[in-house]
Amino acid sequence: MIILSPHAKRRDTLFAMQHTFSAIPTSIYIDHNCWAGGVMLIRELLAVAGTLNAREPDLHAAAMFDVALVGPTLQPVRSFTGPALLPERSLRTSRQADLLVLPSFYGDVPASPALLRWVVRHYDAGGCILASASGVRILAETGLLDGRDATCNLADRRAIAATRPAVRLSPQSPLVVDGRLITAASITPTIDACAHLVSRFHGEKAALKFARYANSARQLADVGVANGRHEHLDVRIQAAQRYIEQHSCAGITPDDVARHIAMSQRNLARRFSAALGVTPVQYILQCRIEQAKRMLAKPNVSLRRIAIETGFSDEAVFRRAFKQVAGQAPSAWRALIDS
Repeated sequence: MIILSPHAKRRDTLFAMQHTFSAIPTSIYIDHNCWAGGVMLIRELLAVAGTLNAREPDLHAAAMFDVALVGPTLQPVRSFTGPALLPERSLRTSRQADLLVLPSFYGDVPASPALLRWVVRHYDAGGCILASASGVRILAETGLLDGRDATCNLADRRAIAATRPAVRLSPQSPLVVDGRLITAASITPTIDACAHLVSRFHGEKAALKFARYANSARQLADVGVANGRHEHLDVRIQAAQRYIEQHSCAGITPDDVARHIAMSQRNLARRFSAALGVTPVQYILQCRIEQAKRMLAKPNVSLRRIAIETGFSDEAVFRRAFKQVAGQAPSAWRALIDS
């Protein structure tokens, strides 16, 4: 579970009644040879998310994330192409944040004991961590990824595997969300990760608006229903979840899931309900409806096409299932997103 710190609410007087966001304290770590473009991309994408949802340009009033650049000290750091970045806080003076970002670096990544301790303290206090590209190497060095799922840049796979063999690496996956640890293999999935963070802290509607603006390639494709639901300790049920999330619209049944993880249907149903509070059938349906929501967020996609592509026999069956899971008709949900 994510622990959200209380923050002062920032608001513009014209929009105070309609648009009020709690700005999430966020730290982006910078050090020598960091990729300045990646740092500023993440910072500005998180700022854009607020302006899109507040529909006004005042960054302070619209802020969804209160971002600070944190360096090893308060001295400027030089990015790998030369421009200097100025830390706003240091490791010693940084605040406890709800979100920590470890960006990409060129060449060797920083891994001082002070930095690694700081990252672990952040996580132990309930914070969420996004590591992008070679930033995954920093996160791996803390030991937090041991026994967890993660992705990485192909160039970093050997280095991570050599020092932290317990990390379950999937470099073929652009983005992996394992509880409060989020890893992105490169820049494009980092944009998708920002969409996931908006969803995690501010809800699905805000995230879909952001994803459409940023042309997020996956439109939250792999993190919708899975958000926050892989934190239980049953690794075989986690494997079942991943299989369902990848194949839910292909007409799979609980029997297919059970065969995939080499478990009886009865045992699957028992352990699935114990871990998640829902049956495999319910989870498959939830995943299909999550995909339908993502398609509804795109303009000019008909309900008939959505029904077919999410595995329903016809539009009427899709409408009934959507209302059962989402609590409202597909057209009402689309109108909410467009509002």
